[in-house]
Amino acid sequence: MRACVYRAPGAPLELAELPDPIAGPGELVIRVKACGICGSDLHAAGRNFRMPAGTVMGHEFSGVIETIGEGVEGFERGEPVVAMSCVGCGGCDRCRAGEAQRCREVKLVGFGEVAGAYAELMKTRPASVFKMPAGMSFKQAATVEPLVVGLHGLHRADLKAGESCVVMGAGPIGLTTMLWARFAGARAIVVSEPNEHRRRLALKMGADAAVDPRMHNPSGRVEALTGAGPQVIFECVGAPGAIAEATAYAQPGGRIAIVGVCTEEDAFPPLIAMRKELDLRFSLGMERAEIEMALAALAAGRIATAPMITHTMPLDALPRAFASLQLPTNQCKVMVEF
Repeated sequence: MRACVYRAPGAPLELAELPDPIAGPGELVIRVKACGICGSDLHAAGRNFRMPAGTVMGHEFSGVIETIGEGVEGFERGEPVVAMSCVGCGGCDRCRAGEAQRCREVKLVGFGEVAGAYAELMKTRPASVFKMPAGMSFKQAATVEPLVVGLHGLHRADLKAGESCVVMGAGPIGLTTMLWARFAGARAIVVSEPNEHRRRLALKMGADAAVDPRMHNPSGRVEALTGAGPQVIFECVGAPGAIAEATAYAQPGGRIAIVGVCTEEDAFPPLIAMRKELDLRFSLGMERAEIEMALAALAAGRIATAPMITHTMPLDALPRAFASLQLPTNQCKVMVEF
């Protein structure tokens, strides 16, 4: 099969021919149809994260069932599916209950533990695979993983209808978090984003306001809209300094949900957080019910991720596109199509 392979920190991805994965007992092989490039992939391929040479990245993907291993039931060859970004052992109580993300031996897809979907074929386990609703495109389905990340962040923050929030960052995770905040009945949503194109995209997708944090305080914009500051800050940037920025925006007694993935050491002034008595909550992972909810909402048109898919490309173009995304860009969700 053809695949894009990581070789070394900061080095470009390389196209390669690799052996086709074989479905063993309790496993499935998926023929990949669409795979999104995630900001976490960009961070991991940089110089502050160590992956084994030869890693096949890519964890936001959809496809069709190619081969079915012994003992796997409920799937048929050629069936369209979306797969999640983790793989359990397949034998524990959690895995048998379909909760692979809670397996004690869970492994991440595309970061060196399990080969990912920047490839024509990818091997996984049934507990991580969900059938696509009728009529859903493969590109839509490939946005389910970031959509679920945003939904889990919303649940971690315990955002309630009528509350207001600041979403830091208008990349795919910030935008999906914003979509769910609107879905949940947020009174006001202000997105903080330096990139003008992404600010316009956030407004198009439902933000009440989008500000450049270098020019305007997003919490101040919430107060201008509602008469009070935000109850929740969603940190969806994943860069050093973002937590400190979030604590500055937060109101006394507020909640901060850390949804962005930072692969570097970071620090923030704890005294400010203490003086405000802030509730700092980290979010990583997903519940099976959240995956099912995201699929249903996307299929019903209650949530729309299509506007954030700004570019598509074939696998051959991925190395150059991946390198260009390391620099400031107007692109949002870039999708590889097979």
